[in-house]
Amino acid sequence: MLKIKKQAQSIYAFKETGGEVLDFQIEKDCLKLFSGEDILCEINDEIISNRYFKVKEVKLSDEKVCIFCHDGVYNYLLISCIGRHFKYTLGEGVADFLVLNDEAYIIYSEEGMFGSEENLPIAQLGLIKIDIFTGGITALLDDSILETLIDVQSMSCNNKIIRILCYEENDDDFTLDYDLISKKVQNKVVLDYTVSGLLSVHDNFYAWYRNRIYQVNESMEITEEIIIDKKVYDEVSSISIGYSELVLESENEFNIVQLSKL
Repeated sequence: MLKIKKQAQSIYAFKETGGEVLDFQIEKDCLKLFSGEDILCEINDEIISNRYFKVKEVKLSDEKVCIFCHDGVYNYLLISCIGRHFKYTLGEGVADFLVLNDEAYIIYSEEGMFGSEENLPIAQLGLIKIDIFTGGITALLDDSILETLIDVQSMSCNNKIIRILCYEENDDDFTLDYDLISKKVQNKVVLDYTVSGLLSVHDNFYAWYRNRIYQVNESMEITEEIIIDKKVYDEVSSISIGYSELVLESENEFNIVQLSKL
């Protein structure tokens, strides 16, 4: 497990090949992200000056810095790429997002899809793909699938499939696979154990719950178990996941489980 000291204003940025801790500064309507002493990106936007503005998650992809943030009303995706900046208003209820090549995949929770009438219409599409450079939006799910997305928790991708984790009130939690090649949803698997989130390394998927990470097969059957130090787990203030990493954040440090290096 990798341990990294944290500063007052720092955040862990996820990346497919392994993330890093970034420091950030907010001044008026300007957000700066630093990798060490180097400025990784500088974005100016009116939402940054909102007193409720908060950086929720950062993902790095090639030369793109993708910032998932909130201004107290809506979720936004701010993207910086080689001096160019893009802003996408996502509305309420975003459950998770992925960045694959030049596309961002956004999935909405039940709150987003069926919540406030003031929410953006794109939230009702469930899972969308945004072309980062053109802003083109593609709906990926048909109505019959949308009806099954009761309570989306997270998603992960192994470069071929986006696996979606959903909860149901009767505890029949399940996963769905969206095939990136056929563009079809397939392989619904009802789970007989509890899962909080999904990760992936190359072609393999992993399921995380409390201080355990399970390697799973196509049918979500557990093939291997990884146990996280319970002392470290018990002292964390928050846990986040992205790509192949699980980050346990405490008051003074980040503890990172890097599945690609196990």
